[in-house]
Amino acid sequence: MSLRIIEPVGTGSVLYFSLREAASRVLHSKKRRAVRRRASALRTSADAVPVLNYGHLTPSASSSGLPIGGQVKLIPLREKFPEHYDRFNIVYLVSSALPAHAEEIVCAAKRLGTRLVWNQNGIAYPGCYGDYYAWFNRRMAGLRAQADYILNQSEFSRLSAERYLGPSTAPSEICLNPVDIQTFSPAEAELPREPWQILAAGTSHALYRTKSVLDTFRVLLKRGHNAHLTLAGEFRWKNAVAQVEREMQGIRDRVTILPPFRQSEAPDIYRRAHVLLHTKFNDPCPTVPIEAMACGVPVVGTHSGGMPELVPNVAGVLVPVPQSWTEDQAGDPSALADGVEQIMQKHPAMSQAARDHAIRTFHVNSWIDHHAAVFHNLLAS
Repeated sequence: MSLRIIEPVGTGSVLYFSLREAASRVLHSKKRRAVRRRASALRTSADAVPVLNYGHLTPSASSSGLPIGGQVKLIPLREKFPEHYDRFNIVYLVSSALPAHAEEIVCAAKRLGTRLVWNQNGIAYPGCYGDYYAWFNRRMAGLRAQADYILNQSEFSRLSAERYLGPSTAPSEICLNPVDIQTFSPAEAELPREPWQILAAGTSHALYRTKSVLDTFRVLLKRGHNAHLTLAGEFRWKNAVAQVEREMQGIRDRVTILPPFRQSEAPDIYRRAHVLLHTKFNDPCPTVPIEAMACGVPVVGTHSGGMPELVPNVAGVLVPVPQSWTEDQAGDPSALADGVEQIMQKHPAMSQAARDHAIRTFHVNSWIDHHAAVFHNLLAS
């Protein structure tokens, strides 16, 4: 698949990333040949019912620690459609959770007439990945080009994929991410009115996201609010812990940091919060705000990415930010703090509205049923 360079990339970067990519191909060539040999033994399932594979040849290859990002979105689908490793009729891949040797498996499976369903999450763009964006996107573009059906997690996911991965002729639709509304449900008893419990949750890959949360929290404290902040999840950038500790100077006693958490632990984390503060820029279809709303937790974030498609005015506040592909934009802390105040002024009503919206829009049963219909229609065509 040729590189798709939209924003300019420096000559030095082209040389460096091209050499790195070539070296990686050489380094992993023996393993890829072995996978191709194993994949050549694959057989397609003649069953009229969907038999799924998620890009693995063995059970051990499909389990790797705590699920994050796109892996979380596969949990409910795996429960309904378990993974089969040697005989299947549909390969289902999530763009943000690609297995190491998905290309070899898709190539062998497609030769047998197996269908590929592609779930499109986000892409790499210069503001997040710098000059490396085009090389990062190459795998996604090559696999997406082979898709028989595309489920875009949001309209933003579709638009960004068209921009950075290229146009596709495959049939497609928007399919927002789901939530299990039985598991993710409000607390039985209301939280005390004070202190205001603010939550920022999920894996953070850049300082700006955590810093904007801390800056917003400082504004709330300076305005005299009795508040407490919980940061739940992993910081995934160089020297992250030290940088976050520096950013927390003067407010450390008002902040709790929780380690990465399992899905089974998530509902109780949400239930201990009044408001979710989700400040990631251009987030395509984040699971965290969906889960929070299902637990009756209104959301404050930025009007970027797929957030406007997920969070209506009755369930949260999204503050405007400049739109950009070349720079990640942190929301203005004062505006974000205003959003928290607006929610807290009418918290019971917004909490109920968030829960109602989650039930109507993100119910996992509807999501599973729709996937089943897509699979059956593909196999019948």
